[in-house]
Amino acid sequence: MNHEESVHPFLAVHRLQGARVHALLKSKKILHSHIAPVEHEDDFIAFPLLSIDLSASLKNDISAITNRPVQLILRTPHVMETVDPHNRLRNVVRDWLTRLASKQQIANLQPFLDTLPKKWERLGELVLFPSGSFSQEIWAGCSPEDQSKLWRAIASALNVTSVGIQSPIANDAVRSSQATVLLGTSLVKFIDHGIHYEFDAAQVMFSSGNVTERRRIGAMDMRGETIVDAFAGVGYYSFPMLINAGAAHVHACEMNPPSIDGLVRGAEANGITDRITVYRGNNQKSLPQLKGIADRCHLGLLPSSEAVWGLCLQALKPQGGWLHVHMNVKDEEISDWKRSTIEQFQSLSDSMKLGFTIRGDHLERVKWYAPYVRHVVYDVECRP
Repeated sequence: MNHEESVHPFLAVHRLQGARVHALLKSKKILHSHIAPVEHEDDFIAFPLLSIDLSASLKNDISAITNRPVQLILRTPHVMETVDPHNRLRNVVRDWLTRLASKQQIANLQPFLDTLPKKWERLGELVLFPSGSFSQEIWAGCSPEDQSKLWRAIASALNVTSVGIQSPIANDAVRSSQATVLLGTSLVKFIDHGIHYEFDAAQVMFSSGNVTERRRIGAMDMRGETIVDAFAGVGYYSFPMLINAGAAHVHACEMNPPSIDGLVRGAEANGITDRITVYRGNNQKSLPQLKGIADRCHLGLLPSSEAVWGLCLQALKPQGGWLHVHMNVKDEEISDWKRSTIEQFQSLSDSMKLGFTIRGDHLERVKWYAPYVRHVVYDVECRP
């Protein structure tokens, strides 16, 4: 392979502007979808381009976001796997079943192949399959040695080192994760849109399905702002607000010890320990310490964060600010929920004599949470 074939054009930008530039490149159809972004120098990320020849107007749009000239570089690309991972999973499991069939006198492999999971969560080097995966008798009835061979084959096919099965999210105050690790370790480290995360996936929930909302929050302009994150977890939204949106400081409330450990580890990995303050324990005790300091509050608990709505209103500065309210809502009830939410916040403001006028701005439909139920985020503005 000659030099021209071994390198590819990339656009290098500071991670603070990464989310907005990524969205721009994608909208202009200039982002290369089969090549992975790469880290470039300290605090910079480089996005792969379909062409090195950018129009003058696109360069102007990029410079308007980054406040610097466009920086194009040539790098050796990492081409992302294009073979369907579902087919790779199916092929290795078919091979394993074929070898096992004679032992267990299995005449028809198809019913077992039809039960293979259609989706899974990938967190760094760990793949987590949904609850109930591989629960049929053939999986449980084989020897530990045969099971080990299956998990190793699956890990190799999906290009990871660890495999586990997710249990339902615990119905507790912190919605803690429960998972069984079948191969490797549940300790994960990975980079998501330029942001480092580190946590124990067997004890902490992390939903890749919320990636669009993490991007949206990270693409907002929060430069110079002080943020209160009422349910910080491992930094799902705290980190995008600090690293991509440019917030000055985040006050992060979290009560789950494994999540706190991940939050602290992630802050260290991202080099932002001086810009985040972690409040350990029940946020109904920590939020009263934060009255009048915030430009915006993030309320990211599902199914509802309603228990701390009043405390988050009180956390806003006297000149007001924004609330980002997560909720699970039946699709047919979204309009009614929007109206009642504004009425509730207005009533809370009036009863606490905060003097805010509450206005609903944008409602983001993040994903389907359950049949007919959506995970939504409502951006609510509160001003005197």
